[in-house]
Amino acid sequence: MRLIQLKLAGFKSFVDPTTIQLQGQRVGIVGPNGCGKSNIMESVKWVLGESSAKEMRSENMDSVIFNGSENRKPISRASVELIFDNSLGKAPTEWSQYAEISVKRVIEREKGSTYYINNLAVRRKDIADLFLGTGLGGRGYAIIGQNTISQIIEAKPEELRNYLEEAAGVSKYKERRRETEFRLRDTRENLSRIQDVLNEIIQQIAKLESQAVIATKYNELTEKHKFHQAQVWVLKKRDASIVWKRHQSQVDKLVNELEQQTAALRKIEAEVETLRQAHIDASDEINKNQASFYEINAEVSNIENNIRNQNELLERSKKELIEIETNLAKNADDQLKFTKDIEETEIEKTALSELYKAKEENFNLLKSSIQSVEAQFLDSTQQFNQAANQFQSTQEKINLEKATIDFIHKNEEEINARISFLNNEISNIDLTGQSLLDEKENDLAEKQLYVEKIEGKIDENKSLTTNIEEEIDTLRQHQIEIQKELSQIEGEIKTLAQIQDDTQGNESLKSWTSQYNINTSNRLWEKLKIKTDWVTAIESALGGKLNAVLAQYETISHRPPASMVLANLNSSHAYKPKNKKLNSALDVIEISDPLLMNLLSEWLSDCYIIPKGESYKNFIGNLEQGEFLVNQQGDIFTKNSVSFYGKDASLNGILLRQERLKALKEKLPSIQKNYKDLLNKLSESEFQLNNYEEQGDSFSEELKDALNEYHQTEIEVEKTQQSIAYANEKLNNITSEQNELKAKLTQIEVDKTTKTSLIHNLENDAHRLLEQKTSSEEIKRRHELEYENARNKVNEAEIQLQESHFNLKIINNKINELNNRVNLITEENNALNSKKDLAKAAINTESIEALQLSLREKITIKDEREKILIASRDNLAQKESDLRESEQKRLQIEQGVHPIRDRLEQSRLNEQESKLLFEQFQNEINESQLDETVLSAAITEKTTVKEMQELCNNLQEEINSLGPVNLAAIHELASEKERKGYLDSQVEDLTSASNTLEDAIRRIDKETRDRLIATFNEVNKNFTEFFKVLFNGGQAQLELLGEEILDTGIQVTAQPPGKKNTTISQLSGGEKALTATALVFALFKLNPAPFCLMDEVDAPLDDSNTLRFANMVTEMSKNTQFLYVSHNKIAMEMAQQLIGVTMQESGVSRIVEVSLEEVEKMELAN
Repeated sequence: MRLIQLKLAGFKSFVDPTTIQLQGQRVGIVGPNGCGKSNIMESVKWVLGESSAKEMRSENMDSVIFNGSENRKPISRASVELIFDNSLGKAPTEWSQYAEISVKRVIEREKGSTYYINNLAVRRKDIADLFLGTGLGGRGYAIIGQNTISQIIEAKPEELRNYLEEAAGVSKYKERRRETEFRLRDTRENLSRIQDVLNEIIQQIAKLESQAVIATKYNELTEKHKFHQAQVWVLKKRDASIVWKRHQSQVDKLVNELEQQTAALRKIEAEVETLRQAHIDASDEINKNQASFYEINAEVSNIENNIRNQNELLERSKKELIEIETNLAKNADDQLKFTKDIEETEIEKTALSELYKAKEENFNLLKSSIQSVEAQFLDSTQQFNQAANQFQSTQEKINLEKATIDFIHKNEEEINARISFLNNEISNIDLTGQSLLDEKENDLAEKQLYVEKIEGKIDENKSLTTNIEEEIDTLRQHQIEIQKELSQIEGEIKTLAQIQDDTQGNESLKSWTSQYNINTSNRLWEKLKIKTDWVTAIESALGGKLNAVLAQYETISHRPPASMVLANLNSSHAYKPKNKKLNSALDVIEISDPLLMNLLSEWLSDCYIIPKGESYKNFIGNLEQGEFLVNQQGDIFTKNSVSFYGKDASLNGILLRQERLKALKEKLPSIQKNYKDLLNKLSESEFQLNNYEEQGDSFSEELKDALNEYHQTEIEVEKTQQSIAYANEKLNNITSEQNELKAKLTQIEVDKTTKTSLIHNLENDAHRLLEQKTSSEEIKRRHELEYENARNKVNEAEIQLQESHFNLKIINNKINELNNRVNLITEENNALNSKKDLAKAAINTESIEALQLSLREKITIKDEREKILIASRDNLAQKESDLRESEQKRLQIEQGVHPIRDRLEQSRLNEQESKLLFEQFQNEINESQLDETVLSAAITEKTTVKEMQELCNNLQEEINSLGPVNLAAIHELASEKERKGYLDSQVEDLTSASNTLEDAIRRIDKETRDRLIATFNEVNKNFTEFFKVLFNGGQAQLELLGEEILDTGIQVTAQPPGKKNTTISQLSGGEKALTATALVFALFKLNPAPFCLMDEVDAPLDDSNTLRFANMVTEMSKNTQFLYVSHNKIAMEMAQQLIGVTMQESGVSRIVEVSLEEVEKMELAN
């Protein structure tokens, strides 16, 4: 692969997208210090998978993204892409079919890196695998940075071996071995885990087998138990059915008995109710007699109390009589005093009464005079209020009607404005939309046809694209086949040519032939043309003469250093076969050159061929002295010997190879032409595909635009339709509204005329009422003033009258108080006299005797009523006895009902319980999922539940005797056996895989060891040669520090001209650089990398060493592309292309490319 393009964007100082075209094998990068040259080298290293930020001269990997400058802001993304030419298909198998391979790495801040190969996202490992063993790996030697030389110089022996491994191409073997070791380790771990699991499974199977036997027996017993238990339920159901029927009959019997007892209870309850009523009547009678008895008893008690009170009163009356006499004397004195005071007060009252009468007459006179004045005032006030109210009411009516008129005017203005607005709306309504709609619908139909046309083109384009893609796939497959055939033919031609060339002898023989001007390429076998079936026979017959050089040998004075045959074609003598009985070998040679034929007749005149399929015995008797036979296999027969021809002959197959070589060379141009034609056709097809794809994209864009226009037109059509519908609807609405408004205007005119007339009438009335109001208001004010004056006089007279009345009232109160006191004294005297009379009367004993006589009469009545009460009580007792007997009978009957009811309830419960048991047993039978008919068939009428239950119990005891049962054991056993079988196969597979992996590691180690040894020897040889070239003498070599090359380190020893042999670390700086460069070039020569990066490798070298370095790079560039950074003019001169890096803008690098070959061509042209 050859690097042809490098693209950078946002990587370090290359912020702008930059593309570098790499046109030559030697590309130099130049520019001032700090302009970003090394960034180009680091970008290549970075895209190849470098993961160390230190190697990128950064703190972290995000630092490779442009971090801003004075004039530019930081960005968030960086990418680098390498594009390789893979036209020879030397990439790994996966990517070998691509003519170009793109390797890309993208990084975004805080998101990490993403890798791509041909725009397919891949892993970093895939990038490493792509360049594995090419010297471009992580430990490769093809990227020589500013510190690489020092790294090689300071490298430990084990690290130097890494470079050797990369050159030997064993990196992929080591990677494969490492992966194989990981797989082997994983396989062994898996095998160990599976063995552990398998051991556990074997133990588990042993357990499960015994458990499965028990589980099987358990299942059998359980099924039997389930069957017999179901039979138990059937028997119990039968018994429950019988009990249920018995309880039903018992319930019916108890219901009848309860109804009889209930009827008897109702009868006795009626009797009890009759007796209870009689008892109530007797109770009422006794209560009446008892009340009469209590009444007479109370009267007796009262009389007795009166007698007792009369005796006590007699004693008190005697004492009161004395006190009364004393109080009467005292009251007589007070009465005389109060009578004198009353006479004096009466005189004063008379004077005040006369004064009061005079004032009262004056007040009444004034009061009578004010009534007429008040009546006039009230009448004038009423007239004024009436006139004011009428005026106010008329004024309010006027205002209301005026407001109505204003509202009518305003409403009229609004209606006129609305009518004007509606007229404008009608004039603004666009009724011409139908023509526009027709135009848009026609336009829509045209655009729809256009869209369908484009869709047809797209379908056609897709069909053509699919066909051309299939054709391209076919052509590419054909290309791969022809390319493979071409490579095979070229390789075979090269191999055959090399083999044929090897027959010309060694170096000493070549030197001898060169000394005598002998053209060794002019060999006999190149001139021969033999029939196909007899090539081997002629090869055997001619032997070493077949490789004869056709040249003059008369002037040769010394023997050649090795065996060879020289043949002179100058002889004109021809030898003819003598034996006519046999077929001459010359007959199968087809040559027109007579000189060459004469030479062959000399050598083959005694050689005869055995026809195909014939035995030599048929012809051996015809041989003369010196003659021999040869068959198609090349076996030579004489009369006394046979020589069998074998593949180990030195010239075996030389003629066949020559014919094959000639045929291949003749075939090669046609295949090359076919391949070229195929490439042209493929290019044309790809170009045509590209055109179809571009055309398809164009059609898609065109379809997109057409669809947009179609949808836009469709929307416009809908809008136009809606606009027309809206305009028609709006016109109808406006016309309807105008008619309504005109009707309103007509009504408004009528209302205006009516209201104007009414307002005129109201205003006339208001003017008249205003005059009435004014006149009545003047009368009211005059009468109001007169009324106020009269009222003031009345108020004054009233105040004087009230004062006189108050004084008179005080005198009357005084007289009344004195009279009250006299009256009180009089009343008190009367009371005292009454008490005196009572006291005298109390002293009389006649009342006491009368009371005693009345007491005796009342006691007689009491005794009679007591006898009646006793008789009533006896009657009540009898009634109570009868009622108690009836209650006792009722209780007896009721107590007889309760047991029957309890028995009935119990029977019903029993019946319900029997029913539930019956249903329960039926549910149990149903849950057993067994056929009840089958269960019943196995039961006789004599079979009892006990017998069947005993059988179930025996089965249950057998089940219990089994102990704990793992019911899943049978399934688990089958599962574990299946798992064991699977694991056994896994063990076999893993064991086989482990053995295979171990064999693979051994084969890898052997292959690696053989390659390393061969590489070490070759690199050591190349290193010595390059060291002598670079140092113009001296010697150097690589030394193994141990016997096992896979583990040992490598040491570099060097001896510059004129110095002692020493290690590389003891050389000077320039000598170290040259030695390291010689080692790198030695690796390159063995395994040339696709390209090599060198960053100022020539910096420590002087001009002479730089010149030798430049010459060596030029020589190496035949097989490897070099991209190098240098400040040295000599190094610049060897470049075929110079790339200048500048930094005109601070912090931003830019590229200037110059092709030196084109410059030279331009100079030569000038």
